[in-house]
Amino acid sequence: MQLRIFTLPFDEETEGFPDEIITEFCLNKKVLGMEAHFFLREGKPYWSVAVHYELVLPETDKLRELDDSQKLLFQRLKEWRKETAAKEGLPAYLLATNAQLIQMIRLQCRTLESFKNVKGFGKQRVQKYGKRINELVKGFYEAEAAKQAERPEEPAEDKKEDMPY
Repeated sequence: MQLRIFTLPFDEETEGFPDEIITEFCLNKKVLGMEAHFFLREGKPYWSVAVHYELVLPETDKLRELDDSQKLLFQRLKEWRKETAAKEGLPAYLLATNAQLIQMIRLQCRTLESFKNVKGFGKQRVQKYGKRINELVKGFYEAEAAKQAERPEEPAEDKKEDMPY
């Protein structure tokens, strides 16, 4: 959670406070709470406003935070979601949003219990889709671990020590 404090002086021309500053600031943020206090300084009225917020990253920024293997898992989950939604005749986002899929990946949801930490992915979705998503995520990470184990370690380069001549 982050905090930003604004102090807004009363504007006698408009007979109000310049609240557009706060409105513009909040456009790409999730506001968690606000506190406002009115005060006078040298006879002039002010509002001091504290905004508690979180940054809301566009989906493309959230995807950039994933490493290559996580991006691959994201694509696989999207494919599963598309196929399942088509079978059920539902829009894909009703199964899980892209943000929820990304959160599942970042949290490495490998148990049904872990889905409780995915914002907006409730009990009904967990009951209906959790087991299959869990299988996909678990299987993906197990396959990734197996790939890592199969790769031979790169031989250490022979290092010649600098010898004085």
